[in-house]
Amino acid sequence: MKLKTWQKNILSALVIVVGGFILFNLAFLLAAFVINGLMSIMGMPENATPPALGKVLYIIIIAIISWIIFISKFNIFIKATFLTLPLMIALVMVGIALYGQSKLLIIAIGAIIISAVILYLRKKKLPWQYYFATFYDAVLALCIIFFNIQI
Repeated sequence: MKLKTWQKNILSALVIVVGGFILFNLAFLLAAFVINGLMSIMGMPENATPPALGKVLYIIIIAIISWIIFISKFNIFIKATFLTLPLMIALVMVGIALYGQSKLLIIAIGAIIISAVILYLRKKKLPWQYYFATFYDAVLALCIIFFNIQI
């Protein structure tokens, strides 16, 4: 059975949503591994504030993995799905950095990040899957803020 265009598009969107969700969970596990591992190496107790070095190391690891994925010859669906990961990490890091500040400020900075990504996507004339991944992250980040979800 051959899928119609609209069926392929729905399937693509589902792959991005499910794949993004799986990537978010893997990313948070990686963050815990890197940050807790660094704290253990430094001899810090488990309840200590994580060192900034751990966050920086985590971001560097994600940046390297992202760079490898985006320059590869992987399918558009894989790249668009993977776009959800660094974008969500950026939005979460903004939320963490501005914890306790106005939700409006956090949303404004998130909107600037999302707008910059959309401008980049338009400049590069990338397919709709990248836009979908970007809007998926934006909606998910807004849900985290409005429903006060603790991550």
